[in-house]
Amino acid sequence: MLTIYDLKNNVMLKQPDFFKLVEGYDSFKGVSFVGSFKIIEKELLPRFKQIDLILGMEDQKTGKNLDQLLNVSNKVKQLLSLSRDSDFLDRIENQTLNLRFTKDELFHSKYFIIENDTNFIIFNGSMNLTKKALKQNHEMLWMYEGKKNDLQDLKIYEEHQKLFKKNFEEDSVEYLDRKIINNLYGKTKKQITAIIADEVVDKVQQNIVEVNPEDIVKITKDAARKEETYELHPETVQKVAKQLFTEKGNKRRNEEKVREEVKKIVYQDFSDASQNRVIKASTLYPKPVWAYKDNNIIVEDTNTNLFHSLEVNSDIVSEDDVRTFVRIIESFKLNKVKDESHQALSAFIYLMTAPMIWKIREIYRKSNFSKSADQIPLSMVLIGRGTTGKTLLVRDYFKKFTGDKSHSLQYTEINDGNGARTDKAVRFLDNYLHSQRFISPMIVDELNSNFLHSKVALNAIKQWSNTIKGIHNVNIFAMNHNAGSKEINNLEEITKRVYYLSFEAPWLPSNQQEINYNMLINDNNDRIYRYVVSELNKRLVHLTGEEEANLIEDYLSLTKEILGNLLKKYGYYDRLKNILGANYDYKIDRNRITWKMLILDDHYEHIAFTDGDDKYFHVSKAIFNDFKANGYENINQTLDNYFNMFPREGGIAIEQYGNGMRLDIDKFDKFIGEPLIRKHYERIHKDEKQQDTVTALIKAQVEQNKIIVEKLTEQKEQENKKKGFISRLFNR
Repeated sequence: MLTIYDLKNNVMLKQPDFFKLVEGYDSFKGVSFVGSFKIIEKELLPRFKQIDLILGMEDQKTGKNLDQLLNVSNKVKQLLSLSRDSDFLDRIENQTLNLRFTKDELFHSKYFIIENDTNFIIFNGSMNLTKKALKQNHEMLWMYEGKKNDLQDLKIYEEHQKLFKKNFEEDSVEYLDRKIINNLYGKTKKQITAIIADEVVDKVQQNIVEVNPEDIVKITKDAARKEETYELHPETVQKVAKQLFTEKGNKRRNEEKVREEVKKIVYQDFSDASQNRVIKASTLYPKPVWAYKDNNIIVEDTNTNLFHSLEVNSDIVSEDDVRTFVRIIESFKLNKVKDESHQALSAFIYLMTAPMIWKIREIYRKSNFSKSADQIPLSMVLIGRGTTGKTLLVRDYFKKFTGDKSHSLQYTEINDGNGARTDKAVRFLDNYLHSQRFISPMIVDELNSNFLHSKVALNAIKQWSNTIKGIHNVNIFAMNHNAGSKEINNLEEITKRVYYLSFEAPWLPSNQQEINYNMLINDNNDRIYRYVVSELNKRLVHLTGEEEANLIEDYLSLTKEILGNLLKKYGYYDRLKNILGANYDYKIDRNRITWKMLILDDHYEHIAFTDGDDKYFHVSKAIFNDFKANGYENINQTLDNYFNMFPREGGIAIEQYGNGMRLDIDKFDKFIGEPLIRKHYERIHKDEKQQDTVTALIKAQVEQNKIIVEKLTEQKEQENKKKGFISRLFNR
């Protein structure tokens, strides 16, 4: 957020309104990077009678002024973005608006001189004249407010005026030649393009702008040497540069041919579909740090702001790095009331694959295997309930793991609030996805739960998945989803494009947690990430047939193989092998819980077994009798839906019939994660066995009694025979 230190009053102004501070002033001079003429049109023109602005560049790299000079299509787009009733061009023509840009060395400073006849304010610091800088970014300025008749104030005023005069008159050149302004009124896009293209060629041919041949060499040749730095200009700029200059940086001689070729390039740029447009690095925030070119991953050196080829040796990763990674995953098991390490590991594997997902999608398109690229999700969403670890992952683990030093980006920042409308957030994400060069994952925390139900967002998600080709990044979100919130959008058209991972289990009390997560955060670094992504890129460039088949079956397979080999190298593979193979599946996880609750809520009333069969059990359709209010059309549809919840490869669902379904006992229990049905089976059959035992005992007792009675009867008969007739007569 904007912070300004008032030097005169020795006070820090936190989140001030910049334009309220300059009320009452009528002249604006300054150096700033301006991303759009809209800022000038909407904010400066209505406030100031005189505006002298140098369109300097942010602190980036030598040769970046070529973007300002050669990006003809961008100039045309800026002009066409102006309102119909705008006086923008009129004010350029009458010189109350003077726009210039660097003609040789870059302007690294940002400073503004705002004044009227008697007073002035000078601002100096990091802020550019952009909406994000004024309202959103962390920016710092100092300001000095003074009077022109005060000798002490006059000194600082005169020194800044002297500096600006030199920058304006000697170090910069007109952004738009006033002579062509009249020719722009009422013209079509193509006509304006031709005029601006001619102006650019004139600036080059007449040496109005000094162009360093070394910069031309960098931008036009194929950079392949290890020590080469990459400028990452938009493709259109590269094409224009190649038409204007030779690879040695010399101007081409055939001027007329050059003019026509430049116009053709820009016409083509305008005719491209939206998904083929190229976004300038300077328009993106936060600034991406990973890019791709010529089969090379290009990483920004944060000390020099130059992009270099990512070079990784086999020893970049130490045993301590691997141990820390394994402990991070294990903490989601040992520090929680329920094991969620599988989700955490799958999230990291997707994160390590993220820079190369665009390339895997290209392989899908070219492969003979019948799988489409839209089956690879372009977004990952970590769904949590309260403090369950989603923000811990994206803020404290993911950012450092990828070497991203920018602040943790919140959804409210990219959408200007947490409202139901998602237009701004979609546009923000869309810009990154269409960069055609940048592969840094976009990580956003606290995604609004309505986002995945918004028509605008859903249409964008489908369009991105179906249409984006070439180099692009992916989105990674953390989203809070409390009980009672809108249900997660679990439709097939979304789940194949958005990778959901659920984190619901709370953390154990701190004194019961086995792993100190603060130490993990401290020890976490980007060495594993660099190594895995580098290896993944090399392997994807030269895939074997078997690797391609595995990749089409599971787009994360190669990442898991590379990570697995790294774990084996240091003896940690066994610690994660049980969860490294299969990817976490949110839908299966939800279905697992749904089935478990169905059985438990039913108290096993509609569960039955076949006599003599200890392998299968039956679920009666009557278990769904109370489901009429859940949105299903009828009980048969409910039966279908529940039967189809089981993964086919699991062998759980044996058959569905009119009154229910037959399922495998042990495979069902494995799916649920506990011996739910097997215990019920044993409990029932234990009671039956006990009853059978009692029955058998009673039967045995009856048989025993019968034998005793028979023996007594036989004994008595034998005794009677021995007494004779007279004895028997008298006894009677």
